[in-house]
Amino acid sequence: MDKNLQNVLSNLEPEIDKKCFELKQKTRERRMQKLFILAIVLLLFIPSTLIMLDVNIWGFIVGAIGLIALAILIMLPIALKENTRGECYE
Repeated sequence: MDKNLQNVLSNLEPEIDKKCFELKQKTRERRMQKLFILAIVLLLFIPSTLIMLDVNIWGFIVGAIGLIALAILIMLPIALKENTRGECYE
């Protein structure tokens, strides 16, 4: 009985690893979606706040460019990072 159980577990191990990898990917995608939505909200909120506070157009442009540059600096390493630890069985 114990040998059969070990045999079944060893046969199912690649599928378990595959499912675990898929769950990690889904979690990462949800996290990236939330971060993207937050960036969009900030991109809409900060310029509109500057306009309501009557900041001149140059201040608005500098703020928008600064926000975009900051977003690129933060998001680029995350977007380019490759997950080399996960294995995919196909």
